[in-house]
Amino acid sequence: MSKKETSRGQQVVDVVKSDSVVSLGKEYLEIGVDAALDSGVLKDIPLVSTVVGLCNSFGTVKDNIFATKLIKFLNQLSEVPLHERMIMVDKLNEDDKFAGKTGTALIEILDRMESEAKPELAAKCFAAYANENITYNQLRHMLHAIERVPAFEINGLAEFSVTTIGTFEQFEQSTLLAYVNAGLGMNNGGLDGGAILPTDLCRLFVSSGVISLNNSILSQDA
Repeated sequence: MSKKETSRGQQVVDVVKSDSVVSLGKEYLEIGVDAALDSGVLKDIPLVSTVVGLCNSFGTVKDNIFATKLIKFLNQLSEVPLHERMIMVDKLNEDDKFAGKTGTALIEILDRMESEAKPELAAKCFAAYANENITYNQLRHMLHAIERVPAFEINGLAEFSVTTIGTFEQFEQSTLLAYVNAGLGMNNGGLDGGAILPTDLCRLFVSSGVISLNNSILSQDA
């Protein structure tokens, strides 16, 4: 790991473990992330400029997209009390995948997500971990599922989580295959070709409070 990557990762950890994450999200989401990026005001935020390299290459499409992901992630995570966020980071640093490099791992996770809306869902998973609603291993599997499932299929996930043999056919085949590919659905092995039913991982998104059966997860234009 290079010194530059280590520095960026530490910056992310520092802001997650500080009160500044709350004001960061509230202030810039009020005017809109895109407007904030266009106006250049994000240059005044040391954290963001350091992490996405805005000081040297501000204005590039990739930097703008990552900055949006980062701010949305931090804003959602700000709902977790500060002391719980601090404990969460310390716990992550003790686990194998994140050991000593939680910030860098978070950057990599956000960068791999193709939708700007997915980071909010990822932050809810971290919040569930901080609240001890899910284990570290469950967190890893949930993050992997978020990466693999198409963003436009996530809004149907809550409904799919309660699907039965009698109702699974209401979903299009392509949607069911997308859930299977993400580890959120599986064939029950029936002799008639089987039914695609939700996995325990899929139901965990609801039982942990990450998604709600009553509300859409992502905006329709995600």
